[in-house]
Amino acid sequence: MVKKIIILTDQVSEIGGINSLIYLKSNYWVSVKSYQVDIITTEQKGKPSFYPLDKKVRLHDLSINYDRNTSYFKRKNLIRIFKNLVLLQKKISNIKPDFIIIANHIPVTFFFPLLITKAKFIKEFHFSKFHISKQKQSVFKKFEEKIQSKLDTLIVLSPEERTFYKNDNIAVIPNPIDIDIKDDLKFQGRKHIAMSAGRIAQVKRFDTLIDIWSLFVKNNTDWKLEIYGDGEEKYVKALNEKIKKLELSNFVEIKPSTNSLKTKMYENGLYLMTSEAECFPMVLLEAKSCGLPIISFNCPTGPRNILKNNFDGILVEDKNNKEFVDKLIELTTNESLRIKLATNAYNTINDYSLNKIMTLWDNQILNKKL
Repeated sequence: MVKKIIILTDQVSEIGGINSLIYLKSNYWVSVKSYQVDIITTEQKGKPSFYPLDKKVRLHDLSINYDRNTSYFKRKNLIRIFKNLVLLQKKISNIKPDFIIIANHIPVTFFFPLLITKAKFIKEFHFSKFHISKQKQSVFKKFEEKIQSKLDTLIVLSPEERTFYKNDNIAVIPNPIDIDIKDDLKFQGRKHIAMSAGRIAQVKRFDTLIDIWSLFVKNNTDWKLEIYGDGEEKYVKALNEKIKKLELSNFVEIKPSTNSLKTKMYENGLYLMTSEAECFPMVLLEAKSCGLPIISFNCPTGPRNILKNNFDGILVEDKNNKEFVDKLIELTTNESLRIKLATNAYNTINDYSLNKIMTLWDNQILNKKL
């Protein structure tokens, strides 16, 4: 019997880690496993999927269009939540799925117990609960834990993240990556360009990265920094103003998101991450798969669950800009060290291969025997 899977998310029209995962898993399930996959969005707004979905993947948009500038629990959004519930119920009744996957933190997270279905509910957590776990227990946190206990399975991305949850219904399944094996992959002779990528938002601390580069460039003007991403207009403007103020226009450039990011990763010499928090950053897996050496702040919690310090990447003490600059100088002046880190990274990436991780999905979720 063909398994039927519904994936719930807000949109699949933008570049991003969650959307790339939805694309990878959906295409794998319909093409390799011959499962039926329906993606149901709330605000696709008539746009196509950013990542190329297999023609057998069915995309539905409910056109709920939540107001993202206010709480989901404000009156305007509460009305939309009711509409979301009604329209989603109709879709579920029509499709009759075996599994419903809540792919990110969207309103259905809170109202899914009201849906009438025999399907099993799975919720993926793509953000770190490190900081939240240290906060005092609140009424809302108790409510969240109660809701989470209603899930059939709650998926976290690393054993460390597992420790932040009290529930028993938890599976640890890392994110997969579709590895493109290149026989001619070159580790040496790469461009003297360091790169970073992601949503242009405060949590990524690109302003800190620019500060770090301003110190680094005093010792080395042979390298340039490229930051790829789209995001908050005010923050993008502030970053560009900072680049001008620090007289870095010849050394730092902010570029728009691109679906050829991996091409850049095959060419460039370093990948840098300065985020405030990362749960399990896909971009580090992509960098490893492209033979790109990495320097990252040891922020909670993702980088340290992907990189082994001084083996397949460099982990810098969080918020220690001076150490980050020192490691930048060390790596940019030592190609043999860059090659060593990149080679080790490339040799360990199979731990996250699509086939290996999707087998975990089958064994722990989709084909799990009760």
